[in-house]
Amino acid sequence: MRFGSGALGAVSFVLLSSLASPALAVGQDEASAGAKGTIGGGLLGAELVLVVEAAFDVQPTWAYIAGGVGGALVGGYIGNKIEQDQSPRVSMLLLASGLTLAIPTTVAVLSATAYEPPANYTQDTVPPDEPVADPPQPQTRLRLTPPALLDIDPERVAIAIPAVALYDVYTPSELFVFGTQQATEVRVPVLSVAF
Repeated sequence: MRFGSGALGAVSFVLLSSLASPALAVGQDEASAGAKGTIGGGLLGAELVLVVEAAFDVQPTWAYIAGGVGGALVGGYIGNKIEQDQSPRVSMLLLASGLTLAIPTTVAVLSATAYEPPANYTQDTVPPDEPVADPPQPQTRLRLTPPALLDIDPERVAIAIPAVALYDVYTPSELFVFGTQQATEVRVPVLSVAF
């Protein structure tokens, strides 16, 4: 069904972009109607048919396509007659109404045609004595970093007590080469991020 409402949207977009002329109202009180009444009437006709079909929960896709095209043709004809007999303001109102109701109509049609499992549907289950086809694999990822104040993993975000550690600043060979005195540094991990 998604094809039907998408096709209606594509047809209306093509009609709007090809037939609607820009309003060049320089020195005029009102812009010309152009094809706005025809397009607005076509949109309203198609939307009326589609909303009625959705309200009655029609299921076949062809019914939405045929109803939308038929409603657009009849609505376009009526919109053309209104456009010729009325002021350009009425044509603009028809077009604005048709564009405004396009989204609610699409939502109604998609809601009516959404998949619903049958009433006697049951979920398949594996018998308890049958072996599992793919046994769970052991985790190969090892966490080598000590816990930090803020740990971020793909599975979780945690605040933890950081692993405070004391280390010698120099190695014995560095002490010998540089002739300096040993010092101690304190390491407090603040952020640990694993991808």
